[in-house]
Amino acid sequence: MKNFYERNSYLLDHPVNVTFETLLWMTSEEFRQWCIELRKVVVYTWDVLCIPPRVGYNEEDIIDQFKKLESINVSGLLVKDELTGNKDTIRNTRVEGNAVNQFFPTMMKTPINYTTYSAKGRSIYDYFAKEELLDTFVTYASRHFKRDSFYHYSNPAKYNDNEVYNILPVSDNGYNWIEQFETNFRNRNQYDYWIKPKQKDKKYSGYNLDISSLQFLTVSKDDIMKLNIPNKCKTNMDYKDKDENYQICVFALGQKIFPLGLKAFRVSFSQYATNFPSVTAKWVYETFCPKNKKSIVWDPSMGWGGRLVGALAVKDDREILYLGNDPNRDHIIKDDYTKYHAVYDFYTSNIRKGGLWEIPHNKMKYWCLGSEDMQYVDEFQEYKGKIDLVFTSPPYFNKEAYSNDDAQSYKKYPEYELWRDGFLYETLKTAYQWLKKGGHLCWNISDIKLDKDILPLVEDSKKICLDLGFEHIITYKMCLSAMPGGNRVVNGVPKTRHFVQIDDNYHKIEPMLVMRK
Repeated sequence: MKNFYERNSYLLDHPVNVTFETLLWMTSEEFRQWCIELRKVVVYTWDVLCIPPRVGYNEEDIIDQFKKLESINVSGLLVKDELTGNKDTIRNTRVEGNAVNQFFPTMMKTPINYTTYSAKGRSIYDYFAKEELLDTFVTYASRHFKRDSFYHYSNPAKYNDNEVYNILPVSDNGYNWIEQFETNFRNRNQYDYWIKPKQKDKKYSGYNLDISSLQFLTVSKDDIMKLNIPNKCKTNMDYKDKDENYQICVFALGQKIFPLGLKAFRVSFSQYATNFPSVTAKWVYETFCPKNKKSIVWDPSMGWGGRLVGALAVKDDREILYLGNDPNRDHIIKDDYTKYHAVYDFYTSNIRKGGLWEIPHNKMKYWCLGSEDMQYVDEFQEYKGKIDLVFTSPPYFNKEAYSNDDAQSYKKYPEYELWRDGFLYETLKTAYQWLKKGGHLCWNISDIKLDKDILPLVEDSKKICLDLGFEHIITYKMCLSAMPGGNRVVNGVPKTRHFVQIDDNYHKIEPMLVMRK
């Protein structure tokens, strides 16, 4: 049995994966029934086949991605923030290594908390599995699939769009466009259109086309009443709407909802746990682990294996002993064999043998334990004062409830002050004591908002480090992956608290504190 999932063929090939026009032309009740069936299919594939609602790579594609990771030159990841002029920003746009996610199908089952009460957190899985969330699921699905808020399947008809000449009507007004379509283009059975109330999703921006410099065709309510528009094209209209102008959204017939529509679950249904990018991790190792020597690194929170894969992929002019721990027992496959061991074995057997290099030069040791307790582990004592690099992205208090294990730090320390003193301090103290003199700590962490309060995880981490005796070297700015609607700009300024500017574009960032003993 493979210890990772592959392409989600069950969902992609299932009858529930209908075309966009099928959903568009459904009645409200028919659409609700489709949602109920979709939820059943997804829960089955997730719980029985261990495949979350993602496309997934096949095994040969995972191998190919890992091989590419080894060949990537990461030296150019550090770039200048145009707002400050400082070259202190890590800008990674590569995805190589992300296939490690497929060893961890519970990632999207991780509840995300927005309050101090962890039990209120929800995961993407909850929206499929919990009956009380069915109505919410239908609302979200209607917005994203039936009304295509991400513009995945349809686009508004443009003013005098000569690029579609002889494929679709070309016109300078919506009334004439529809007349042309119904007279000359409908019987071709290649495209269709639907009438979109412009303000229907005003409160939700979704993916949103950049329409600032484009002119789209519209029709008025009177136009719609006069034109011979089939009812199926008006399925999303509400005649009680106050709007007088409607867009004409054009789509190609035959587009299946998935795989493209799978993005909606990760973007809008619920925030989801993310992995540390392996390419960035590779850059950290190659920056702080000297050439032509053996380095010992400790990852106090192994998470979803992104940093492990980054360690395995470093250049052959370095040798790494990767020490890691994580208390998440969901990762145990059998006895003392975990998902991390499965990742290591898969990588060394498929990439290091027959890959760019033959010798598996990097090793791994793992403990199923929280980082605050590693200081008491007998086997860990032999590395005290010998570690070259401590590198991790620890839990952000209770923001992501990785599992229900009592050993999870947010369970052991349910109040922030208790967590700061019992988990954060003890972990950083261990990092300081176990590092050799001149060794580095790379600590990716971010403040979080719970209820109305912003918890100062960054400043508290920095203060603890300085009190312990660390020297603060630099704080890198890690650019986060762009998400639909995630980089909104209001009055010329991004809405996010922390951002940089690269090539005139804004990017949301998280800090990575770099400390030296």
